[in-house]
Amino acid sequence: MSTPDSEPEQQFLDLTEGSRGLAKLLYESLSQLRDGVAGDDLQEMARDVLAGRTDLREIAGTDAYGGMLLDGFRRFTEWEASLDPEEKQRLAAGATAAADALDMGD
Repeated sequence: MSTPDSEPEQQFLDLTEGSRGLAKLLYESLSQLRDGVAGDDLQEMARDVLAGRTDLREIAGTDAYGGMLLDGFRRFTEWEASLDPEEKQRLAAGATAAADALDMGD
């Protein structure tokens, strides 16, 4: 894995299909994990990703973190399925607007 670029979110542009706003949100989320908000295991994972020692695609395939990530994704999909269509649409529109605002700020 290469050293991260000078702009931290640059390393996530391929995962976000070129969206600088989503890349920035991803970077900020990983920064929170690195700061320990979700426990020691995810803190270590985020630290390695942000330092450029590994990437999220590699992490997802590991025994050490893949299960945790899949469990989080499962819980998210259960939560998402529990939303009524109007709420889901409202949240999606809000997320899109937030990412677009970040894209325009760059």
